[in-house]
Amino acid sequence: MIEVIMVLLVLGILIAISASFFPRSKEASISFESRLIQDLHNAQLTAVSGNKQVTVYFDTGNQSYSMVSGYVPNEKVLSEVKLPENVELLGTSSLTLFRYNPSGNTNTFGVVKFIVDHEPLNIHFYLARGRFYVEKP
Repeated sequence: MIEVIMVLLVLGILIAISASFFPRSKEASISFESRLIQDLHNAQLTAVSGNKQVTVYFDTGNQSYSMVSGYVPNEKVLSEVKLPENVELLGTSSLTLFRYNPSGNTNTFGVVKFIVDHEPLNIHFYLARGRFYVEKP
């Protein structure tokens, strides 16, 4: 009887340990996607509420993105985010920067491409109105 309890205890511990490692990668990818979407909405909100231009940069060299408000030489960095290790910003993106105008509209359109946990993630930006959508092909 005690042997069965010991075996069940050991199996339970092994399952608990292995389960705790599995979802972290998925959590990190969901967290990245949520953070990026939230940052984009905040950049647009800052442009509208502050009545100023906000520029969003996607830097493939540093594997990061940043949001800057205002015009040169009075620019202010709103946020600068280094991508997690499980996320790669692809150089094949058709968009490396765009601006939210004080009206909340964007000045250009295109696609920003990522690889998240070995799976593609594309963010499509529309011209004007500041709209975008996330595509997971």
